[in-house]
Amino acid sequence: MLYVYAFVSAPASLPDVSGVGGSPLGARRIDVLDAVVSEHELPVDASETAVLEHARVVGMHADEAALSAAVAGRELVEALGRVRGCVELGLRVLGAAGSQASAATGAEYMRARLERRRELERLADELHVPLAALARDSTLALGTTPRLLLTAAYLVPRGDVEAFGETVASLQAAHPELGIVCTGPWPPYSFAIAAEERS
Repeated sequence: MLYVYAFVSAPASLPDVSGVGGSPLGARRIDVLDAVVSEHELPVDASETAVLEHARVVGMHADEAALSAAVAGRELVEALGRVRGCVELGLRVLGAAGSQASAATGAEYMRARLERRRELERLADELHVPLAALARDSTLALGTTPRLLLTAAYLVPRGDVEAFGETVASLQAAHPELGIVCTGPWPPYSFAIAAEERS
């Protein structure tokens, strides 16, 4: 069995560590990518030890032909190229705690929902749009909970992280009534798959 840890641009630079169960690491070339793997007689159990040795199991394949088949058509080269040199920055925008107004009729309820949606879209124009302009890609969710008004992730080139932080600070200053929290930089988890798979 081949235990797959990651796909990287070829040639792979293997770390000087052992793989799951103390097995040596190797690389298998697939087009312009290398799969970092270790070989095992049987499938690796998802034990606590194995999880600690490799926190995220990418996949297991019966042989090199199965590995090649699994990679084919996934556009990994394009996905890796898109995130190369970037980090992920997250944004959470919280509104003031308070009770939502109740509606006496269904029509009032629907009008209130429509107005809230419009308010959230205006907020996204003010907060998300300038940050997205600094990013290679972004995701956005509006009104996840009554208090969580906006959640976003941004794929930001490393050289633009400081400018991104300055823009967040200016938005925080312009909106003291909101709780605006920026997190990261993180590995670009939200953007590590092809764009069509996220849509």
